Amino acid sequence: MNDSQKWFYLTVLLVSGGLVYLLAPILTPFLVAALLAYLGDPLVDRLEARGLSRSLAVGLVFVVLLALVGPLPLLLVPALEQQVSHLLEALPRYLDWLQTQLMPWLRVRLGIELPSLDWAGLQAALAEHWRNAGGVATNLMHIVSKSGLALVGWLANLVLIPVVTFYLLRDWDH
Repeated sequence: MNDSQKWFYLTVLLVSGGLVYLLAPILTPFLVAALLAYLGDPLVDRLEARGLSRSLAVGLVFVVLLALVGPLPLLLVPALEQQVSHLLEALPRYLDWLQTQLMPWLRVRLGIELPSLDWAGLQAALAEHWRNAGGVATNLMHIVSKSGLALVGWLANLVLIPVVTFYLLRDWDH
């Protein structure tokens, strides 16, 4: 591969990455729907093999998927919030271990001399940032309710993902 081909492929990769980045809000509901349809298709195929029509099998699997995926945010958001609070409580210990154990070990074993950091300032900045951030769910709801366009986007995704999932499940084998 010569240099011009390398530059061409690098340019194509960068342009493609930029397009995916710019189209992410549009592509995300379709990718989520495709993932759900991918997960549900084997069950639809099994139900269809047992004599159910494709539409009835898709309907049953769709209801099961909604029942399983629907309450997932209600379980994950509090768990995530709890994990973040535990991280904040343990952060001083982690930074202390990093400063007293890892940095000297790297210096002795690998000969790596990292520039000295203001550990107390770093710890204070991280604690202040997380204190200002507050709860994940609270901030998320505040941001969503603050912007009417974001609220419309969330509602569109809530409608679009199930519809696309249903039709992908229905026509997956085609």
